[in-house]
Amino acid sequence: MVMNPNGRSPSHLSNLEKARRKLRYYRQQALQPIRWLAYTTGQTRFVPPPDRMYIESTNICNLNCIMCPTGLKLIKRPQGFMDFEVFKQIVDEMAPWVRATTLHIWGEPLLHPRIFDMVEYCTRKGLRTEISTNATLLTEERAKRLLEAGLSAIYLSIDGLRPETYENIRVRADYERTNANIRRFIELKVEGGYQTYVNIQIIKMKQTLDEIQEFVRVWSLPGVDRINVKPFDSWADQVDQISELRPNEVKLPEKRWACPNLWYHVHIYWDGSIAMCDRDFNLNFPLGNVVDPDGKVRVMKNWNGPQMQELRRRHLENDLDDVSPCNKCTEWAWWKPSPFFAQGNRPADEGSKMVRLHEDGPIIIGLDDVET
Repeated sequence: MVMNPNGRSPSHLSNLEKARRKLRYYRQQALQPIRWLAYTTGQTRFVPPPDRMYIESTNICNLNCIMCPTGLKLIKRPQGFMDFEVFKQIVDEMAPWVRATTLHIWGEPLLHPRIFDMVEYCTRKGLRTEISTNATLLTEERAKRLLEAGLSAIYLSIDGLRPETYENIRVRADYERTNANIRRFIELKVEGGYQTYVNIQIIKMKQTLDEIQEFVRVWSLPGVDRINVKPFDSWADQVDQISELRPNEVKLPEKRWACPNLWYHVHIYWDGSIAMCDRDFNLNFPLGNVVDPDGKVRVMKNWNGPQMQELRRRHLENDLDDVSPCNKCTEWAWWKPSPFFAQGNRPADEGSKMVRLHEDGPIIIGLDDVET
């Protein structure tokens, strides 16, 4: 029997729960053209709830990756773990509105002592959950707990097909151990009939270019739903050491448009701070905190708060010379929404192709064909 993400047959959902999920789906679909209208008309104050939510469970990581500000020790914000009670309040407020939430931004989510409770809580609220992990800590016990908690999607990052490539990128990681952890997770998914959507991920960068084609072939396994050749993110070209890893030259449109992230994505750091996006890893442009002085969590109050309104206005007017990191960013051009389409944080062009696995072999697909 095929299970749903929380390990139960879909037929075991109560009629009330089915109705709630259907209502939530139609509400989200109805918001898409309204959100697009707010973006295209330059609305800054009365913006509908975001399409996607990014929650930083922790900004602590166990690796020193060469393409990551965390790994290079460039993030100066205090380190910590999101309080579980704060997390629950965030989910309670936003679950009816957002299509999905990640439980990672700048850290390794498996380090959070309550990551499994976080996934399970979202599952109970009917909220799709995703994590991206370096998989070094993905033991069999942790793998089972994630699957049983109802994780919707996982990105298993293994940047390289050869041990020397991988270990030069993912500093402090062991290729054989990570490889074994990922393969065991896939086996457990298949054996248990779980529906967790498995993405095997490699970042497209100078060091990995020669291995990508073979990477796709090797990881085309039963239980793997998609191979994600992740486009290189320079993190707004703030760090030369990272930008030098870019595999090709960036070509930008002649005219800059307002970054859609400010109308479509909310990023909440572990301490409740709201960021414009993950590229503002040191909160150069603070946008408030979801935790009010009275201890109550109010996400939407800050989503349309004065700081966010001002940032949206400056994007609309292209007044960004002193707004860091927007003033150096090239990733603003990655995508534009349409009345019935929005996506996660990746470019919507030929370079953003993914590989979805099919019984007849890998199929190259575009973003219009996948849930993001």
